[in-house]
Amino acid sequence: MNRLKGLACYLSGPIDFAEDMGSAWRDSLTPVLEKMNVKVFNPLTHSFYGTQDLETIKRPKMDKLLAEGNYTELRDEIKEINHWDLRSLDLSSFIIVNYNIDTFMCGTHEEIFTANRQSKPVLLMVGSKKSQLPKWMYGRFPSEHMFQSWYELILYLRDINSSSTYKFTEADNKRWLFFDGQHMY
Repeated sequence: MNRLKGLACYLSGPIDFAEDMGSAWRDSLTPVLEKMNVKVFNPLTHSFYGTQDLETIKRPKMDKLLAEGNYTELRDEIKEINHWDLRSLDLSSFIIVNYNIDTFMCGTHEEIFTANRQSKPVLLMVGSKKSQLPKWMYGRFPSEHMFQSWYELILYLRDINSSSTYKFTEADNKRWLFFDGQHMY
């Protein structure tokens, strides 16, 4: 069946204040998605022209500007990354979010609410603290798209991708769109 074939996914979640800049979960999830023939947009490894030196030049430069208190030049540097991230989001069919309430997030909120306004599936990995999410989140995102483990989220994606018996929920039907080469369904 392979419903996800040819779709793109953006991996959203904290970077600045995440323990490993959020690389471990992205690195673990990427091969799973690629096995389903999904194009992955990872904000830590952008593939746009001119982004090759993000980690070796751009991030260290931004750290230096922040330490020096040069906020005007820092703004100019980070705006380019903001553009790359939001463009990746625009090109994506769905997003997966590592929504850790214990880690300060800023760009993640812009990304998930932008994707929500675009009526894309926003799959939130919330962990064991699902009941501690801000109530606002329940008004904006269906609870069926909030997962308490990566295993649960991956099973959901596998069902969406290839199960002929999967029963699409009302939330699924409002968000997922698939293309079979001739028709959207």
